[in-house]
Amino acid sequence: MRDTVEHRGLDRRAFLKYTGLIGAAGAVTAGVAACGGPKSSGSVAGNAAAMDHIDVAIGYNNNSSWDPLNTGSAFAMAAHNHIYEGLWDAEAVTRNPYAALASEMPADPKSSEWTVKLRSGATFHDGKPVTADDVVFSFGRVLNTDKKVLTNAFFASWLNGVSKVDDSTVKISMKFPFAAAVQRFSIVKIMPKHVFDAQDGDFLKQGKNAVGSGPFKVKSHQDTSFTAFESHAGYNGALKPTFKSMQWNVSVDAAARVGLLTSGVAGVQISDNIPQDNIDQLKGKGLNVEGVDSMNLLGLVFNTNKAPFNDKRVRQALRMAIDTQKLIDVAIAGQGTPATSFLHKASPEYYKAATQYDYNPEKAKQLLAQAGVKDLAVTLLSTNISWTKVAVNTIKEGWDAVGVATTLDIQETAAFNSKVAAGEPVDALTFSGNPNQFGADADLNIRWFYSNSNTFLPWNKWGETAEFKALDAQLNAAIQASNPAEHKAKTNAALDTIADEAVIYPVMHMKLFTAWDPKKVNGVKALDIPGVNLLKATRTA
Repeated sequence: MRDTVEHRGLDRRAFLKYTGLIGAAGAVTAGVAACGGPKSSGSVAGNAAAMDHIDVAIGYNNNSSWDPLNTGSAFAMAAHNHIYEGLWDAEAVTRNPYAALASEMPADPKSSEWTVKLRSGATFHDGKPVTADDVVFSFGRVLNTDKKVLTNAFFASWLNGVSKVDDSTVKISMKFPFAAAVQRFSIVKIMPKHVFDAQDGDFLKQGKNAVGSGPFKVKSHQDTSFTAFESHAGYNGALKPTFKSMQWNVSVDAAARVGLLTSGVAGVQISDNIPQDNIDQLKGKGLNVEGVDSMNLLGLVFNTNKAPFNDKRVRQALRMAIDTQKLIDVAIAGQGTPATSFLHKASPEYYKAATQYDYNPEKAKQLLAQAGVKDLAVTLLSTNISWTKVAVNTIKEGWDAVGVATTLDIQETAAFNSKVAAGEPVDALTFSGNPNQFGADADLNIRWFYSNSNTFLPWNKWGETAEFKALDAQLNAAIQASNPAEHKAKTNAALDTIADEAVIYPVMHMKLFTAWDPKKVNGVKALDIPGVNLLKATRTA
């Protein structure tokens, strides 16, 4: 969630500078070199070196936390799927689980206790063997209540612990049989204890220190510029790399990203985060551009620690005053869907909530009157992402139109995060995020936002209310349901509560677009999460 936003890396000014000086053929190589990174072998496409290498543009920065158990960084999480392994991982597109560091799938998924044998011969990038101690160390960090990591919220309600049986075997103990357990375990990337134990948080956050057992290892890394990878010669898992190296270039500026894709032999072969306005242009140049519905969202959070935003009628009124379809049309060229549930419509557990927020300014005025609110003034805090700035202006238009004097406080992302973390007493804030980075089940997606170990509930104090405790009880009841029908009914009840309370709720869900050159890359598919997954990709030219 935290850096699914724009930062400055190989930005528009730099890109135009390079292209203006030396022309398209040399632009990217010069640009990357100017950022301090190594030259890209993509500039020699067609020879043997090029077939062993792939260049990528990523529309997010690489300078947030790389701690695999304590980050929401779009860049780092996509990279982690190439660097680290869980006991079981999830296929990138279908999310079907497969045995990764575990030697096989669980023999009895309905049991609350699993004995897991590790994959024989698995090694970390430094050549050390993966052992039960590493697994216990990693899960110990997840379940540590004294120093909670972000992923704690996904496990604390159902996982008792993981213990060592012998050097290559662990035992998993759950509080009850949990239907989504196998998929959920893909979140816990196994970290080498001998590298990370006793290290401070700053060490864990740095991309250059990443060490896993996955198909690729970090060769070099420079914040805000690039991360270079090379294949892990000791990898003996199921997804052996088809090329020897890859370079992921930070390219947060949309124009620079599109330029990298279309600059000829010197460019990248694939990019995520394609701007909606450039789709037809890229298709016209022969690139594949695919979009996927996702939980990528623009949301609103109200400061329920302040009146009158502790009254749900006020929160509901402000949502009804937003012309969401207009917002989607002007901010993201129509490539989104007004939220009809906390979950997006393609979610496997989608359910249309009982409470809907169709554009209805007259109803909004009525709700404000019923709440006894007059002459309301709202300060809305937002990041300065390009499309978000357009979106919040549409929100302001809607609120102003129902008599709510709206002030926008638009901040650079780091300043926005600092203000929220410091408890800035603004009235409401917008956010973008995509919990599908962790998984697709409803409980996980909800707890990413509705958790006291995350960002928003500590800010607005709603996590201390009786209403939150009731929601938490609903979620716990749903994951302990004895059959799928009961689980669905209880999950839907929780989704109705979230929609009705309107504390943290999406305004819209957006498609994510990926583009690549089909003449040079095969085996690529668009994802419903930021970043790319190249574990099945091959170079063809």
